[in-house]
Amino acid sequence: MSRLKELLNRAGVTLAEVTEHLDSLAHPERVIQSRELGKKEQVKLWEISENSKPLDFDYFVPRDAKPLEAFPFDGRNSLPAFTLFQKVFYLDNEGNLCGYNNAWIGWLVGPGYYMVNRNPKNEEYEIQVNYTRIPSERPAGWPEIKSNDAFPSMFVYGGTKDNLRWVSDDVVIGRAFKMGEDPMPNWFILCRAAPRKG
Repeated sequence: MSRLKELLNRAGVTLAEVTEHLDSLAHPERVIQSRELGKKEQVKLWEISENSKPLDFDYFVPRDAKPLEAFPFDGRNSLPAFTLFQKVFYLDNEGNLCGYNNAWIGWLVGPGYYMVNRNPKNEEYEIQVNYTRIPSERPAGWPEIKSNDAFPSMFVYGGTKDNLRWVSDDVVIGRAFKMGEDPMPNWFILCRAAPRKG
C-alpha cells in the first residue's frame, strides 16, 4: 500500500482517494502518515480540499463535552524547523470553541491561545482559528493566557488567522492568513490524536 505522501505526489490525485486512504489506516498509522507530509504535499492537499465538506465546531470538540475538556490534534507545519506541534481544542464555560498550540517552541513564542469562528469568506466550508481573539479561561495546569500581540508572540501569532478545510473524519488541512485576508506561505496538517469516540 502506498503512503499518504506518495499518494499526494501522484499526478491527478483526488481528495476522494486521499480520504479513502486515510480511512483505511489504523489510527496510530493515520497520525504517522499525516505528520510525514512536507510543504509540497500540504500545499497539494490544501488545493484539492477546496469546498470539500463543511466543517462544524463539533468536529473538534463534541457538543456534549465537559467545559475545559481537552481534545488534541497532532500537527505538522510547512516551516523549515520546529515542525511538529499540537493544536488542543476545548469549550469554555459559555460554549465557545477555544484552544492553544502545544509545541516545544512555546517556551519562547508563547502558547498561542485562540478562539474559533467560521471563515467569513467561506462560512459554509471552512473553520477559522483566530489568534486575534483569545479566551478568558483555560484548563487547569495549562500555560497562562497571554496576548498574541505582545512580544515575542506577535512574530508568530500576531494578526494571524488559520483557515481549516475538511480532509477526512480525523484530518484537516490548514493555511495561515494575516488578518484572514492575505495568504501566508505557511500550511499545516492536523490529525486527531486519538480516535473519535462513538
